[in-house]
Amino acid sequence: MALVILSAGNLAASRVRTVTTRTIALGVGLLLLATLATGVVGGLALGYRLADRGGGPAGDPAANARLDPARPENQALIDRIGTLSARLLRLESEALTLAKRVGLMNEAEQRLKPGAGDTGSEPSGGPLLEPDDSTDVVVQSDVHAGLARLESGLDSLDASLALVSRRTADSDLAEMAWPSRYPIAGARISSRFGNRRDPFTGQRARHPGVDMPAPRGTPILASAGGMVRFAGFRRAYGNSVEIDHGDGLVTRYAHASKVLVRRGQVVLPEQVIATVGSTGRSTGPHLHFEVLQRGRPVEPLRYLERPGR
Repeated sequence: MALVILSAGNLAASRVRTVTTRTIALGVGLLLLATLATGVVGGLALGYRLADRGGGPAGDPAANARLDPARPENQALIDRIGTLSARLLRLESEALTLAKRVGLMNEAEQRLKPGAGDTGSEPSGGPLLEPDDSTDVVVQSDVHAGLARLESGLDSLDASLALVSRRTADSDLAEMAWPSRYPIAGARISSRFGNRRDPFTGQRARHPGVDMPAPRGTPILASAGGMVRFAGFRRAYGNSVEIDHGDGLVTRYAHASKVLVRRGQVVLPEQVIATVGSTGRSTGPHLHFEVLQRGRPVEPLRYLERPGR
């Protein structure tokens, strides 16, 4: 996954959305790759045609219609073809990079193979006719028209790449801001969310998070990227950290022995933010972890154990 720098201003205003756009990115990516394959094949075909017609016999009446590099106007066309070829290579590289980011690597490589879909091994047929050499002469007007079509296609491809890039960046940002990572490596749950027997009174009480026992000093990791909205001591929670992930989503890490971040700091997923302790209302070293949606505690395991993780 590519790293995205989180904006403290945006997070403070809760503008980060936690609904991913990966489905949209995949759809647009498929369309993009199909378009790119068509452009590459068309560009290569045009290049081959022009390369094959770089000159002819002195007595050939069609010689003046061919792309003679010695003629200034033809040299301009050749330079233009070189520029378009370089642009095709750049767009191909960008498309493959984006394909990797949205999980389309294998399909992208297959689509971008030269001659893909025309291997000669598929069933084919038809009458045996003499080759038509009449199309071998390409006049400058035809070349200009073909280049104009290619440039138009490249412009559309540029726009498609920009759209996929934005969608992928949105998806990466949403993934980073989603609390799906366990805050303690290899953690086990000793007390779940919901009603339980209170460890101090023995009476039935509501537990707004999950408890993860661990040795004192064990690193506590941010479950997702966001901005620290609280870092300090808070009564029953003891030393604790709260991270705002945007869109009303907050995670809370309590009973720490030491807090390693400060209010207003932007943190990345799995960044060490504190160490395990037993401060506040606690019977021993452990992490009390909560997920709050618009101020209301919700089941943390819905986020930590969501499908696909």
